[in-house]
Amino acid sequence: MESTLTPDTQTALLLCGELGQRSADGLKPLGLRQYNALVSWLKNQDMRPGDLLCAEGRTKLAGLQAPEVDPDRVMPLLDRGGALAMIVERWERGGLWVISRSDSGYPQRLKRYLGQAAPPLLYGVGTKNLLDRGGLVVVGSRDRSEEDGEFARRVGEYCATEDIAIISGAAKGIDRDAMSGALDAGGWALGVLAEGLAKTATSGQYRSGLVSDRLTLVSPYDPDSRWFAYTAMERNKLLYGLSDAALVVASSADNGGTWAGASEALRHGRVKVFVKSTGTVAPGNPKLIRMGGIPFPAEPWANLRTLFTAPEKKNGQLFAGAVPESPVAGARSDTVRETSLAAPLAEVQIDGAIAASRPDRASASRETPRAADTIVDPYLVAIEQVLALAEEPRTKQWLAESMRVSAAQMKVWLDRGVREGRIAKLKKPVKYVARSRTLFAG
Repeated sequence: MESTLTPDTQTALLLCGELGQRSADGLKPLGLRQYNALVSWLKNQDMRPGDLLCAEGRTKLAGLQAPEVDPDRVMPLLDRGGALAMIVERWERGGLWVISRSDSGYPQRLKRYLGQAAPPLLYGVGTKNLLDRGGLVVVGSRDRSEEDGEFARRVGEYCATEDIAIISGAAKGIDRDAMSGALDAGGWALGVLAEGLAKTATSGQYRSGLVSDRLTLVSPYDPDSRWFAYTAMERNKLLYGLSDAALVVASSADNGGTWAGASEALRHGRVKVFVKSTGTVAPGNPKLIRMGGIPFPAEPWANLRTLFTAPEKKNGQLFAGAVPESPVAGARSDTVRETSLAAPLAEVQIDGAIAASRPDRASASRETPRAADTIVDPYLVAIEQVLALAEEPRTKQWLAESMRVSAAQMKVWLDRGVREGRIAKLKKPVKYVARSRTLFAG
């Protein structure tokens, strides 16, 4: 079959995609950290991912020196050309496309927002023109009130009049209310799914928007993958990364995907987060406003595009109420953690992605802290080590023993990490995994 994929994207699929072989031969695709390490090595060799498809590239791969990835694991993944051809043919028959970070069509917004944490692959259906258009993220609870649902729909309808695209998770409730409002009014919508596209792309409810090129659905996950709670939370990073601004219509307090995504975005301070504050409001909305969220303008609306400005800096920090996070001495620096998004980023091109790195502290425009301001919350130090240890799912007891603290103390840290959206709690058996580590992992 003559593939429509670029060589770089073919390689990314071979290395990071499941290709319908989840349980066939035991081959485990590379995760995000491993793929980034390989791409970094390729860059140092003046090579691109697509070069691994030729004999010369395979020969050079034997000299790979990266502790995160073994060349003996990479070779069998690259040999799955037959499986790749069959699965891509099936995707294309269903109208699905796939792009990698190396492709020119990959959204630059996502690279700037996530750096190396941007997913290596994006699967999609519909026009690609909406990927870098920007727009307003509208999120909220699945179990929303009728008032909040109508509010979200009116926001979508109004955004259509201003040519503002609605971006959402396409989930039942607020997400779909806002998307439907925009599409029914002749506007545009971009849905970022937390599961595979195979079933959703053929759903009748989206057919009209897809056919008219007013709707795009994308996902960083294999088209046949199922929905999981942690993927729904990880997907939030893409929503905010693709947007100009965000609106939280209804959020619970201290838990749930909407809360986790909004509180994370407020900590990072990369886009403005607005919150519905009129009428009857959900319990988490006032708390998000106290954390730095901005009350959304009351109706009737006029020129919402004026909201799409960068967050203001206060005393050298975005959202003055945010607490600066202290890195752990000796902490690993080979992955991009969530905290790396909290400060301005220097940009380094790797595989078409913009790698994030902190500027030198001496050049940061922060006020010299007073002695009373230098008290450090132990959690802010400990959580970095917990995230590093929980790269793979771990039990509370294992983490406690590894850090030489009591199980009770570890539970306090883990519970807070879960509330803040940094850690995912898995069940059967109960284990904990760093959400930044599992993002788009194979």
